Amino acid sequence: MLTRALDAIYRAAGILAGVFLVAICVIVSAQIVARQLGTIIPSADEFAGFCLAATSFLGLAYSFRHGSHIRVTLFVRGFKGLAGQALLSLALATAAGITLLLAWHTLAMVFENFTRAEVTSGLVPVPLWLPQLGMAVGVSLFGIALVEDLIRAVAGRKPTFSQSELRNEAQVIADDDPAHPG
Repeated sequence: MLTRALDAIYRAAGILAGVFLVAICVIVSAQIVARQLGTIIPSADEFAGFCLAATSFLGLAYSFRHGSHIRVTLFVRGFKGLAGQALLSLALATAAGITLLLAWHTLAMVFENFTRAEVTSGLVPVPLWLPQLGMAVGVSLFGIALVEDLIRAVAGRKPTFSQSELRNEAQVIADDDPAHPG
């Protein structure tokens, strides 16, 4: 039940990441049109940057969960059984520790900028905690996803990202099979 709830949260964050990606396209397109008309959109570059940070971090947990992260698996896949499980657990524990430390400091930064009422230095002043919030939420969700898969690995179960990778590989093989036209 917890896994399903987290899946829904990761999916919502992934959708939100997609919304911010579309927002980048809209902002850049609007700025292009504005320049053709001899004007500018104040702080358009800054807002596109905010959207880029949000889309990058909010998509982390969703893409990890679905086996889309770029990972070096050659070394881990070379080990089977208990050694492979231990190595995978170590990798997940290291990643979770680093990510949760980053999440802690990012959340502290957001809280500090909120309490100080800091604003951006662009033409359009924006409370600094707003664009930082996407990063804080995204990296926190990624840390939770890593811990969840670490618990699975330590318990001897396949992590969710591993299950998704196997499904993705099977789909690629099926798509490349000439006997099964797509």
